[in-house]
Amino acid sequence: MNRKRWNPFLAATLFAVAIFGAGCASDDKPPLPDPGSGRQPKLVSDLSTVSDVPIDPLAAVQAAPARGEGLLHDDSAGTSGPRTFEAEPGITRTVGNEANPGTVRLLNGKAAKFATFSGVILDRIYARLIEAERSEEISRTKLPTEIRAVVITAIMDKSGKLTELILEQHSGKARIDQMMLDVCKKSIWYENPPVAALSGDGDYRLTIKLKLENYASSDEHHWSFITDLGLGVG
Repeated sequence: MNRKRWNPFLAATLFAVAIFGAGCASDDKPPLPDPGSGRQPKLVSDLSTVSDVPIDPLAAVQAAPARGEGLLHDDSAGTSGPRTFEAEPGITRTVGNEANPGTVRLLNGKAAKFATFSGVILDRIYARLIEAERSEEISRTKLPTEIRAVVITAIMDKSGKLTELILEQHSGKARIDQMMLDVCKKSIWYENPPVAALSGDGDYRLTIKLKLENYASSDEHHWSFITDLGLGVG
């Protein structure tokens, strides 16, 4: 599968954003790249080359996902409860509160093997995500019942600095995709990452999966959400 890629080490360039297909609300705009100069994470918004067929890279957890193999197919319902991560994928940890329920989980064996590394990044993403969900723009969003999970591949260099973000799966609501890209851009970094967690390409490859649902509204205009967030390591 071809995905348009932008190398952040080259001079900054402008590129056209593809119009989202059916399922995007008319008031949403496709994700746009950060206009700042210097090394910037890659924001891919051309979804025409993203397959709708779920691909499961978890069978070979020690290998980095090949191109197009970032879509995680999660058949495990996991378990609910105030549990910490263990050396086993799929264990769900309940987070949030009664007004803003949420769960986080490690999606594959490699993420569980490096649970401290994975957990720190996952918790950082979740903290930023909750802030974003409470913003005026997002909290006023009524999500369609058929909304899908947002799936993003994040690539860090050997020093733990984020270099690329790849939108693997569009949720059906462009503002949610853009929100998650922004959250990942601010949240994904790690000082002294474990060398053994490097991918076969010599970098760190993370897959972030977010599923949002409207939960409750006190004024019929602003919403809280049910948040399900997962992280896998390739």
